[in-house]
Amino acid sequence: MRPRLNSLLAQARWAQRVFVIAFALLPVLIVTLASVPALIILPFLRSRSAHALTMTRQLAAWTRALLISSRER
Repeated sequence: MRPRLNSLLAQARWAQRVFVIAFALLPVLIVTLASVPALIILPFLRSRSAHALTMTRQLAAWTRALLISSRER
């Protein structure tokens, strides 16, 4: 009985992680796609290259937070 309960809990954790990633990935993808034109143009403007770097770091941080939060129990 105990191994079966452990198996069900493991499957529930896996399903929870899939749902968290599936629902949180949509806003991250929308923001990333909306940022692509700016990330293509901004690095070529001297006054805005730092802004492009900041946007890239923020997108990476959001993606990292999404993946880390999906592992929490």
